[in-house]
Amino acid sequence: MAKRKTKTDENMLIPLNLQENPEESSEKHIRSYIPSPFIAAALPSRDIKKTVFIRKYNNVTMKLSSGSKVPFGKYGRLLLTVLTTHAVLCKSTNPDEPVVINYKSLNQLLKELQLPSSRSNDIKVQLDCFKECSFIFEEKIVKVAQTSLFHDYLDEETVETLGDEVTATKISTGIIPFMKQMEYVELEDRKGNQQHVGLTIVLSKDFASFSQDHSVPIDYTVYKNISSAIGKDLYAWLVYRNNSIKAPLFISREALVSQFMPVDDKSHPDQLRTNYEYIKEQIKTIKQKYYPELNIDFDKAGVGITLYKSKPPIIPEDKRYILVTANL
Repeated sequence: MAKRKTKTDENMLIPLNLQENPEESSEKHIRSYIPSPFIAAALPSRDIKKTVFIRKYNNVTMKLSSGSKVPFGKYGRLLLTVLTTHAVLCKSTNPDEPVVINYKSLNQLLKELQLPSSRSNDIKVQLDCFKECSFIFEEKIVKVAQTSLFHDYLDEETVETLGDEVTATKISTGIIPFMKQMEYVELEDRKGNQQHVGLTIVLSKDFASFSQDHSVPIDYTVYKNISSAIGKDLYAWLVYRNNSIKAPLFISREALVSQFMPVDDKSHPDQLRTNYEYIKEQIKTIKQKYYPELNIDFDKAGVGITLYKSKPPIIPEDKRYILVTANL
């Protein structure tokens, strides 16, 4: 497993006995993290072959920008999750030091990702995407507020014109690169076989801080096993939404499609219904295979879903789970 530069490894979690309950699966379950804004506005689900990708959801706008192409697909999501987990874990061990992740080889990173060596090219592509990619995060918060709150910015005449209350829109933006630096050595033998060794990833300070402040814990093993990119997004979103559900929550099909499979004005009239049916099937698969405790109803008229409070898939201090960065 990867090692970060730390003063001591005494805080590193080690694998726990996963057989304490004979009814539990023998598969090791890994706890990892993903930035919450990437649940609302995820990476593209496929290679769009563009240097810019923009997604909007409610008051959040995410703009990915890269010199070649932006990270994408299921492998981009897995790599993002592992990078985020290193940033989150580093906060508790060495919060004042840069997050430096060292791998002896690309195969060691693949092991941490729980992927076979045959996926080395897929991960190499995603590394190349992330190394020169930044994202612009813009959030708009609209509230009705007392005009008196803005006296320092307004003259008396303007205050009188506006009245006692105003609609205030606060816009917060930031440009955040994923990595500050990446290094590796590419070895090639006489037959043209290549190996990548000595891989070092230095996360940008802004991305590390962003991850530490805005991340959601997920079951990485489940996240990895879900085959489709949209399925991964839906699983992370369902886990995230369950954290705040107190009363039944209805979500329209239009809202679901807008978040996970947006339809533009040029699409076929039936595209919204088609995308919703795909999303619905993905959720049913997640419930059947990966999240059986999910408490959800599908409206028979096809207008949306209703979420109810479910048993959390990851309970704090649950001994069945170890960190993705633990020495497996």
